[in-house]
Amino acid sequence: MKKILLAVTAALAITGCSQNEEFENSAQKAEINIGTVVKGTSRAAATTNTNFTSFKVSSFIVANDFNFATTPLGSPYMDGVEYTGIQGSWTTSGDNKYYWPVDKNVQFFGYPSTSTLVNPTDAAKGYPTLAFAIGATSAAQTDLVVAAKNTAKSAGNTVTLDFKHILAKINFSYKPEDASLTYAISEIKITGVKGGNATYTYAADVADGTWSTGETVADGYTYPITVAGAADASGYLGLDSTDGSLMLLPQDVEGAKIVITYKTTKTVNSAEETFFNGSKTVTLPKDSKWGVGNSIRYKLTLPAGADKIDIATDVKNWEDDNDKPVTPDAK
Repeated sequence: MKKILLAVTAALAITGCSQNEEFENSAQKAEINIGTVVKGTSRAAATTNTNFTSFKVSSFIVANDFNFATTPLGSPYMDGVEYTGIQGSWTTSGDNKYYWPVDKNVQFFGYPSTSTLVNPTDAAKGYPTLAFAIGATSAAQTDLVVAAKNTAKSAGNTVTLDFKHILAKINFSYKPEDASLTYAISEIKITGVKGGNATYTYAADVADGTWSTGETVADGYTYPITVAGAADASGYLGLDSTDGSLMLLPQDVEGAKIVITYKTTKTVNSAEETFFNGSKTVTLPKDSKWGVGNSIRYKLTLPAGADKIDIATDVKNWEDDNDKPVTPDAK
């Protein structure tokens, strides 16, 4: 997966604290400050060191053997502290300062500035949650990266928060059955999947976090089509633009349908002849799943005429497309 790294560093002398915990003495100079390194992301407006301008951090002071399954997390130490600015120059509102505790760990959670971490109640066990809405269109959808880290103060008073993608990124490519024909793909739609409002629950590794089932999306999701200028090594043409991925809810997608509408033509004796003009449907097979942080590329082999489409699949890490050739339903 592509990652966003947040470095949380300490450099200033202690002037006080607001928690009922023991903190390093002033000689240790253990105030927590924030710095960032952005490695990249998957959306068109790619998050970089120059445009990553805000984020939030919540943290909790916990025992070094803290167990989320048996112990309540308690009240937050840093409670949705927002940082704004740019790499090397982050600021927060207010005069709050945060320090490393003695002989304790700090459990950090990172998330977008537009989100709110929902903490368990003082008496409840388990991890915090985030509410998130999947946009109805690709243009309205955004990438979502979060981080979790449980650590004691390390050398240099530095902790690195490893931000990971927790949605599923969906793309399409196609290969013409007959390269002598002109293929015009007018629509690709995914139906039978969940979306809308959902809730993410953190885990020690955010890639192991879980999503609620979301809501049924009656109209499905329409993929924004842009035909690539050159085919890949396998002869497939990408249909995604720079910002053309669908960012959807991780879920089981067995039985979901991909509907491809296209037309094939060829000029014969100075006249354009049509060989196919309609839609083909692919039903995703048993055990099909969009995992947390998966990048999935469905690779369609489109027939010239009325034959069915072939489709196959291959799931890879977020850095690379998870190619999935697929086969359409017979008609």
